[in-house]
Amino acid sequence: MRKSFPLLIGLWLVLFFSPLLTHAQRVITGRIVSEADGSPVAGASIVIKGSRAGTSTDVEGRFSIKANNGDVLVITGIGVTTKESTVGSESTLVVSVKTDSKNLSEVVVTALGIKKEVKRIGYSVQEVKGDDLLKAREPNPVNGLTGKVAGLNVGISQEMLASPTVLLRGSPLNFYVVDGIPINSDTWNISPDDIETYTVLKGPTAAALYGSRGINGAILITTKRGKKNGKGWSVEVNSSTQINKGFTSIPKVQNQYGGGDNQQYAFGDYLANGTGSGLNDKDYDVWGPLLDGRLLPQYDGVYDPNTTYTTSFGPNLKPFVGNIKPTPWVARGKDNLQNFVQTGLLTTNNINFSSITDKSTIRMSVSNGYQKGIVPNTSLNTLNMNVLGSYNVSDKFKVEANINYNRQFTPNTPDVAYGPNSIIYNIDIWTGADWNVRDPNIINYWKPGKAGVQSNFVEYKRYHNPWFQSYEWLRGHYKNDLYGWAAFTYKFNKDLDLMLRSNVTTYNLLRTEKEPFSAHPYGDEHNHGNYREDRRDLWENNTELLLRFNKENINNSGISVSAFGGGSARNMKFESSYTSTDQLVVPNVYTFANSLKALRSYSYGSNLLLLSGYYSVDLTYKKYFTISTTGRVDKTSALPVGKNTYFYPSVAVSTPLSDYVTLPSFITFVKLRGSYANVKDGGTTPYAGTAFQSLGISSPVGYGTGYYTPYDGPTYALSTPPYTTYPVYNNITGASAPNYTINPGIKPSSRSNYEFGLDARFIHNRLGFSGTWFQYKDGPKISYQYPSEASGIGYIVTNGLTTKRTGVELSLTGTPIQQKDFRWDVLVNWSTYKEVFAAFAGGVPELGNGTGYPYHIGDRVDKLFGSYEAMTPDGKVIHDESGFPIYLPKAQYLGHADPDWAWGINNKFSYKSFSFSFQFDGMVGGKLQDRVLRKLTEGGRGLNTATGVIGQARLYESQHLADPGYFGADPNNPTHNAEARRADGRPILGGDGVQVKGGSGNLAYDPATGVISNAKSLTFVPNDSSTIWVQDYVSSFYNDPQHTMVSKTYAKLREVVITYSLPSKFLQKSFIQRVDVSIVGRNLLYFFPSAFKDMDVDQYPGRDQFNNITREYNLQSPTTRSYGININVVF
Repeated sequence: MRKSFPLLIGLWLVLFFSPLLTHAQRVITGRIVSEADGSPVAGASIVIKGSRAGTSTDVEGRFSIKANNGDVLVITGIGVTTKESTVGSESTLVVSVKTDSKNLSEVVVTALGIKKEVKRIGYSVQEVKGDDLLKAREPNPVNGLTGKVAGLNVGISQEMLASPTVLLRGSPLNFYVVDGIPINSDTWNISPDDIETYTVLKGPTAAALYGSRGINGAILITTKRGKKNGKGWSVEVNSSTQINKGFTSIPKVQNQYGGGDNQQYAFGDYLANGTGSGLNDKDYDVWGPLLDGRLLPQYDGVYDPNTTYTTSFGPNLKPFVGNIKPTPWVARGKDNLQNFVQTGLLTTNNINFSSITDKSTIRMSVSNGYQKGIVPNTSLNTLNMNVLGSYNVSDKFKVEANINYNRQFTPNTPDVAYGPNSIIYNIDIWTGADWNVRDPNIINYWKPGKAGVQSNFVEYKRYHNPWFQSYEWLRGHYKNDLYGWAAFTYKFNKDLDLMLRSNVTTYNLLRTEKEPFSAHPYGDEHNHGNYREDRRDLWENNTELLLRFNKENINNSGISVSAFGGGSARNMKFESSYTSTDQLVVPNVYTFANSLKALRSYSYGSNLLLLSGYYSVDLTYKKYFTISTTGRVDKTSALPVGKNTYFYPSVAVSTPLSDYVTLPSFITFVKLRGSYANVKDGGTTPYAGTAFQSLGISSPVGYGTGYYTPYDGPTYALSTPPYTTYPVYNNITGASAPNYTINPGIKPSSRSNYEFGLDARFIHNRLGFSGTWFQYKDGPKISYQYPSEASGIGYIVTNGLTTKRTGVELSLTGTPIQQKDFRWDVLVNWSTYKEVFAAFAGGVPELGNGTGYPYHIGDRVDKLFGSYEAMTPDGKVIHDESGFPIYLPKAQYLGHADPDWAWGINNKFSYKSFSFSFQFDGMVGGKLQDRVLRKLTEGGRGLNTATGVIGQARLYESQHLADPGYFGADPNNPTHNAEARRADGRPILGGDGVQVKGGSGNLAYDPATGVISNAKSLTFVPNDSSTIWVQDYVSSFYNDPQHTMVSKTYAKLREVVITYSLPSKFLQKSFIQRVDVSIVGRNLLYFFPSAFKDMDVDQYPGRDQFNNITREYNLQSPTTRSYGININVVF
């Protein structure tokens, strides 16, 4: 057998590549140009007559095809009159064609994979070519859609494996359809090299045939089919490599002061109590002493139990006495974060084989991706294999099938969520520059003699050594993803066919966490480690039967009909489990059998059966108009019996005015359209988290980044309220009944959609415009009513809340300049929306929101409220008698979360064999609380705490800390800085603040709004009270959102691509069809109005994937610039 194996391999290779060797064809190259002006015709199709072999022209009108003398080339295209050209002895052809402005039979893919003519569609659709996203690629292909579709906002996460937040018209879009088949996908499992087009169905009308899954629209992905440029196989290789280096956003920190509190710090003997026995050396802020070289006991000082060292901070403060020899207190690590992270890497390699015969097509593709994170010891490997083929069994019967497999695997992904588990938390927010991340004592993260048991760092209560985190605290991710489908089509005649189609989507996921000894996250500070497993398994099948009828000009009546009807059954099963040890017995042994106490385990499962029937009818009368109507009936197990059957109607009208109205010659095409749809919420949710999250239980861990997987299964939110159980205590399991009840007549929310639009093209299709106005009426949504306390019910879940969302989308496409060797293409997108309250439950005029400032009819739903300082009419902060700002009794309006509008501009310039493209995009308006700025300022690490007024006060405090009488008479209770005054006698941090003459008790507040009602009758005097510690004042001042709300207005140079295509004349005598080499860049420039630029607001388009308003973001990894090269070769 071993001797036969090489022979079998050789025989297989001969058979596989024999089509490449048995046809003595030659390569014909050429250009397709316009008869009118000689300009190149891009996107024209060239097919050898009598066969399915063909190709298409590039942006310069160039093509290359294998053909024999005498073959007839058929040239077709949108806006092009069909022409035939016979191949002679020449090897280079230039074919002139007539452009026909009325030939606009452009088609796009719509719901259920049905192709329709653009001029007959009555709703908004926008298409993006897959190849446009290949060169400057992102790890997740959907990220590349940013700025390319009007109304589609993509919040790109910088975290490894994190899915983007995709919003369409302000609603989360989590529904993907591949080749007409809905799949539960996070799009990580689809190789961008396999994607032909992305088609965005905007809103419920466009996606009504998908029922509740299409309530927010859909992204249709059409994968690449088999193709060839002559008989035999076509082979394509694409290789991309990018490095991630240089930051566009990173926290701005100060390096003048070190760790500690109130200007004091001394490292104590770690051995004394396990968490530090010094002065402010555990769970501290970065309000320690000035890094001026003074001698202080530090983490790397020599410990001598027989010698004591005294450290003094001034005559008014107690000295510190310890056994660690003081060393110079200097800024050792001014760029700790930059010195810790590494250059990231993204490489992708794809090879695909495709072929077409008279009866069959096939395409096979294999992709491998490798991503090295910027955090050491983090990486991700992906493998993707795809096979798609079709076979015409006879003239009437056709079979198509596809299978796609994806595997994601990594032993470690970084965790950046706020907490001691986060690299950003430990390096840049809560520790200072007094330690160096490249210090050998830090890099060697185990304490001598305690390897595997105790890590080595500058603090032992709350923070962690980043090297220890990266190489010991590991979070594995292992996912296998498989989907496939098969379709059988029988054609009764040229007008009628029947299709049976079935697909399976399944994945299994294992996420592990190895928490080592001496790790101490929130709520888990025993330092004995843990091991956890999060398992999730999903299986889904969709089977449908469609009868389709298409006939033009029935009985010469001028009426054309395109219709189909059918039904489907969707079965889904989901299971997940989460298991954790409760401390480990033996370090570094990560098994459940090594748990010190009883395991903590949760499990969740759900099943869904959805039976559907649907129809679609398009009636076109001559060239005047098309009326389209669809309907779908769903019966779902996700909703209670008796309330689980719903009808989803839609209607759309389109009229191509340019086909029957005489317009100015520069107007090529004009279409008006309008549509309506009503879609119900199906009682499902798009994503699932861990088992305990699905059960509605608080995390037993209390920290970490939530990871969500595709689900689209039941929420059971309208079912009987569940009991909540608690971990075993004294061998007894606890349980409690819910404090709410559900209205027995409750129904799922519905969405009514109204949409009107205009599509136009000008100057022989050189320029195109699309404008859409839409309005969603959502409700009555599920909301809460609060009965009297005497009822014993906390709240009632019922219908009642209704909102109205209105928006506009504009797109401009075209080719302003098109000459023989030069071409300029442009794409501009702009969109806006606003959602307001239209009605509240029970018809009440206002709705409480927990802030003391209720919502009213007409208010924006994305209004943000927060605590607010009392201020005089001229904007001065009012302080109390102790020097603290006074806060209003009710929360105040701080801004709105949704952006005012979003935009994108893409330009591409082509000159002979070169092309240059770039894209700018961004948002304008909207507010977000800058959590990094808030924590950096509270903690004393922010650059603003060492500059400006705060920096002046901080330096003054440092310089005068040892002055006699600085703290008054009681050195043991230093609460006031009696001498911390400027030359004019006013307190350092008093600023322009004031106090109320006669005391703050004279302030009166409006009971409805909480604002000061008697400000005009009061007398205000300069704030003359003694200020407290600078640390205490600033921590209080910046803890409220008023001072850390930032605008989400930003702009990015999203991508730059420079491509050189090897001229076809160099390839004529080779078996290579095309060679493209591209230099690419992504995220090269970031324009953000905040002076701190410590976050990338690109990640927060306004709402999360569950439609929750984003008020404050979590921590995030720094955004990096990407530079790379892409090589594409076609054989």
